[in-house]
Amino acid sequence: MKSHFAFVAILLLAPTSSAQTYKPIKVSVTYDTTDASSQAVASLLIQQIAGQPKFFTVVNSGKKDMSVVTDCYRDTTNDPYSCFYIASEMHGITQSLLGGAVVVKKSAEEAATALFTSILQDTAERWNATNHRMLIGELEACLALTESSCAVPPPLVPELKVKSINLSQYLRMGGLKP
Repeated sequence: MKSHFAFVAILLLAPTSSAQTYKPIKVSVTYDTTDASSQAVASLLIQQIAGQPKFFTVVNSGKKDMSVVTDCYRDTTNDPYSCFYIASEMHGITQSLLGGAVVVKKSAEEAATALFTSILQDTAERWNATNHRMLIGELEACLALTESSCAVPPPLVPELKVKSINLSQYLRMGGLKP
C-alpha cells in the first residue's frame, strides 16, 4: 500500500512549482446510510482516505475538491460485497468525472481497500489533466458570454502568457488543448 502513496505523491506534486504550496484534496464521500453493506464499506473507505492527511481531507459538506459516491450490495451475509464508486473533481460550481470502478470482494475491508486503491489511481493519473480541462472550459465559457476580456485562471497564465484575454485574442492564439 505504501507504493500507492508514493505513486500519488509523485504524480500530484510533480507538476507543482516550488512557489506553490500543496494543499490536501478535500473529499466528500456520499453513500446510503440506511444500507448495512454500504455503511460498512464506506466507513472503512472514509477512514482510509482520512488516514492520508498529506493528500486528503474528508469533509462532510461545503467546499470540496472531489466528490465520491459509493454504494454496495450484499443479498445475504454469505455473499461478497459488490461495490462501486464514482469520483468527480469539483471546480467552483462545475464538476468533471475523475473515475469510477466496480469491485466484488469477500469482506468489507477488502472492498474498502480496493475502492481506495482505485480512487488513488484515478487521482494520481487524472487529477491534473481533469483540472486543466476544467480551467479551459471555465475560460472558454467566460469568453463565449462576454464581449470584453476574461481573467485567465492562474494555472493557464504560463500557457497563454497573459492574465486577461478576449475571444478574438484567444482564437488567434489557437485556443488551448485539453
